[in-house]
Amino acid sequence: MHKSEPLIFDIAKGSFVDGPGIRTTIFFKGCPLDCPWCHNPESKSYESETMFYPENCIECGNCKVGRKCFALARRTVGKHFSPEHLGEVILQDKSYYETSGGGVTFSGGEPLSFIDYLSQVALILKEQDIHIAIQTSGHFNYRDFALKVLPYTDTIYYDFKIMDNATHKLHLGISNSIIIANFIQLQKQDITLIPRIPLIPHYVANQNNLSSIATFFAEQNVQNCEFIYYNPSAQGKVSRLDRGMVECVSVGSVSVEGNRRWVDYFKGRVRFSKSNLAEPKNDNSCACVHTRSAE
Repeated sequence: MHKSEPLIFDIAKGSFVDGPGIRTTIFFKGCPLDCPWCHNPESKSYESETMFYPENCIECGNCKVGRKCFALARRTVGKHFSPEHLGEVILQDKSYYETSGGGVTFSGGEPLSFIDYLSQVALILKEQDIHIAIQTSGHFNYRDFALKVLPYTDTIYYDFKIMDNATHKLHLGISNSIIIANFIQLQKQDITLIPRIPLIPHYVANQNNLSSIATFFAEQNVQNCEFIYYNPSAQGKVSRLDRGMVECVSVGSVSVEGNRRWVDYFKGRVRFSKSNLAEPKNDNSCACVHTRSAE
């Protein structure tokens, strides 16, 4: 959607989140949304960036003459991988995926900004029967996705943040019309679709917004969802980038009890016939709500 060749800013091996089993999570750089609370602010720009770690600086002067920083005080964020190379990196842990029922999760940023590239990687992985999950903001070209990536995809984690379109534009920079339309289309597909709601204080976690999301979920007969608890650790990353973060870096944190109250409020609005709420372990955990038992 944005560029044909993405930058990868992180590869997390041995992950136990964002999908079943042991996983490798690939973080794509660049996102069409501008969430002020973003947990990975280094993922926002589609361009390569530098992060500065002053605690590592030995004042050698290499950076002033364009030389490599051996102390790792200055680190480049974003690296190119060919589809073949990225496929090789992911398949290095194939034995772990097979024994645990795991696989790969494409995250970001927005991985579906790079549909052509992603389809090439997905084809390589599906030839080896690797489980593929995608974590998305929902803002992507649905027609291209349906033709090129959906056939290889097993699970989609789909973010829902702000339902009111004007408020969405105000805080995230773009309309949510594509996000909502794409979700409605995906609901019709034979795929595991898991909507996620990040409980960002004030912006997402407020009565009007959660009520609107609950109403939409009820209309669409949504069968499950997950809540992501706000993690304020992004503030430390922002200070290392050569650009600022607006608004919401200091919204503070919410207690486990506070998060559970919002989850209970949401459940009351959707009136799930059956629910199962996972006990949170920390501020970055998920609380899962299922609307009915598995058949």
